[in-house]
Amino acid sequence: MRFRWVWLFVIMLLLVGCQPSYWVLEKDRIDEVPDIKSYVKDLQMHDDVKGYQVFTISEGKKMVMVSLGSSDKAKKLEVSDVKFSPKETIVTVKRKPAPTANEKNPYILIGLDKIEGDFLVQDEMGNQFEETDYQQ
Repeated sequence: MRFRWVWLFVIMLLLVGCQPSYWVLEKDRIDEVPDIKSYVKDLQMHDDVKGYQVFTISEGKKMVMVSLGSSDKAKKLEVSDVKFSPKETIVTVKRKPAPTANEKNPYILIGLDKIEGDFLVQDEMGNQFEETDYQQ
C-alpha cells in the first residue's frame, strides 16, 4: 500500500513539472537579451507606446514586454496570474503604485515557456492590452 502512495506522489510531481510556466525577468538583467534591451531604450524615449510586444528568446521560449505609457508613469506592473490552456494563454497583470517614478514608460518583462492558442494580456479589471505595432 505504501508503494502505491509513493508512485502516486512521484506521478503528481512529474505532472506538475510538465506544466508550462512563467517568470519575471529582473530589469537589471536585460543586457542578456539584446533585442529587448534596445526595445526598452526605445520605450523610454517614446513614452506614448503602451501595450505588449512578444519576443522569441532562447530555445523557443517567449518574452512578453507589457508597457503602460507615460500616463501611468507613477505605477509599476506585477504579474497577477498566467493561465495556460490549449485554446488560449492569458497573462493578467496588476498596476501598483511605484515607490519612485524612475521610468518614463513603466514596463514588465514576463517570460513564458510557450504560448498556445489565442494570446491575451489584460489587467485585473479585464481591460485588454493591445499588441504594439511599434517597430524599432
